[in-house]
Amino acid sequence: MQVGTCTTWCAVTAGTRHGYVSRSLLRFPAPPTPAPRPATPSSGTYTNVDGQQIQRPVVADTRPSGASAQCRDGSYSFSMHRRGTCSHHGGVATWY
Repeated sequence: MQVGTCTTWCAVTAGTRHGYVSRSLLRFPAPPTPAPRPATPSSGTYTNVDGQQIQRPVVADTRPSGASAQCRDGSYSFSMHRRGTCSHHGGVATWY
């Protein structure tokens, strides 16, 4: 069942059926709180096109210092160039 944003009457969809229901009849459970994830240890470095050693992407709850992008899989990249950034991590979600 999908419920739209509402204050009194809520638009609901269940399969191919659409309708409205009073918000007072609905119960919205609180989303579970995820446990904080520590940054994964660096799995090493790689040499970029300029010959520089660059830290490989890491997974962390907050943006690590020096991260240039967050990948779509949630990892953070330290790439110095846009081309190829997050290429094995679903592409770039956010540039910094």
